[in-house]
Amino acid sequence: LCIEEVQGRNCLTDFHGMSLTRDKVYSLMRKWHTLIEAHADVKTTDGYVVRLFVIAFTKRRADQVKTNCYAQSAQIRKIRKKMVEIMTKEAGTVQLRELVKKLIPESIGKEIEKQTQGIFP
Repeated sequence: LCIEEVQGRNCLTDFHGMSLTRDKVYSLMRKWHTLIEAHADVKTTDGYVVRLFVIAFTKRRADQVKTNCYAQSAQIRKIRKKMVEIMTKEAGTVQLRELVKKLIPESIGKEIEKQTQGIFP
C-alpha cells in the first residue's frame, strides 16, 4: 500500500504492489523439477493496468520411481498459455479491490493448478 492523500488524522491508501520475498521463492525451488514462469498485463474493470507474474513448478507423483520430473517444452508452452489465460480471465472481470482479495488466499493459483493438472500430471 502507498499513501495517496492525508486528511487530518486519516491516510488514504492505494494498492501499490505485492511480491514474494527472495527466500520464499528459493524455498519453493527444487532440483530435478521444471520451473515455469508466465506474466500478463491485465486491465481491471475500474481501469487499473496490473502486471501479474506467476511461477509454477512440476511435482513428483506419489508412485514415481524416477528422481526427476521434467516437463517437455510443448507441455511447458501449454501450461504457460493456460496460466496467462486464467490470469486474464480472473483479473479482467473484477475491480482492483477484489483482485487483491483473490491474490491473498491464492485462489487464482489453485485454479491454475486445477486447470493444468491434465497437461502435466
